[in-house]
Amino acid sequence: MEIKTAELGELQALMKEELKDLCSARELDSIVKGLFSHVTGLSAAQMVIEKEQQLDEAKIFYLQRALKRLQAHEPLQYITGIAHFHGLDFKVDSRVLIPRPETEELVQWVLSVADHEKALRILDIGTGSGCIAITLKNELPESVVHAIDISDGALSLAKENATTVGVDIIFDQINILDEESRAALEKFDVIISNPPYVTPEDRKLMQKNVVDHEPGLALFVESDPLIFYKAIIDFSKEHLQDQGKLFFECNEKYTNEIVELLGKENYTDIEERKDMQEKWRMVLGVRC
Repeated sequence: MEIKTAELGELQALMKEELKDLCSARELDSIVKGLFSHVTGLSAAQMVIEKEQQLDEAKIFYLQRALKRLQAHEPLQYITGIAHFHGLDFKVDSRVLIPRPETEELVQWVLSVADHEKALRILDIGTGSGCIAITLKNELPESVVHAIDISDGALSLAKENATTVGVDIIFDQINILDEESRAALEKFDVIISNPPYVTPEDRKLMQKNVVDHEPGLALFVESDPLIFYKAIIDFSKEHLQDQGKLFFECNEKYTNEIVELLGKENYTDIEERKDMQEKWRMVLGVRC
């Protein structure tokens, strides 16, 4: 796609042709619309109306570079540097996972059962980009929100996102598997986590844009697929208030086992929920 000037509609068609073997037609349409919207500032509907608009040389050069990165299976969000989550824009790069719609559903579940009149103490474990913690603080401004991650790079980016959105989050670099470091944390009314849960078997089935570009530290577990869930449930014995709520995003293959773990620790009102793909991916338990 080495061209100097072209109409918007023509460039979109050329981009789709160059990337036709990358993914499904539906996903490709979404990627191209997202990329061109980022470049032009136009909505999908506006781009149809403005399809004869001439793009300048700088924009075409950007699109040519983006094409090469897409052909290398780099996610669109890392190219644009932005991921949309619950109506907010989050800066993302290879230091953090790209926020998923399924995680938005988990956050919406928390918001649907939270007491919006109460100043809750909330902990987000494995915060990554900060999308969960920042969204909850934005929606529950009276609450005190803590966010932890093992990665200093992730925490640095999450702090940038908190500043951009304009919320105060308490960030700490803590490995939740380390009993000594996590012991310093206080008690919370809500603990939420989307921990690593992708097994080696699952990894073989994943798309290259995820495996090759997103941080393995935030995705993969080597042996026990429940290692983080066990650690967080154990942690919650001393760090979740009575009647406090524990929310998990899960690997659908192990949701039942997580429910069993919660039951063994005398959690009540345990509930599983499906995501938009009709997969059992979320669990809630209430601490006695």
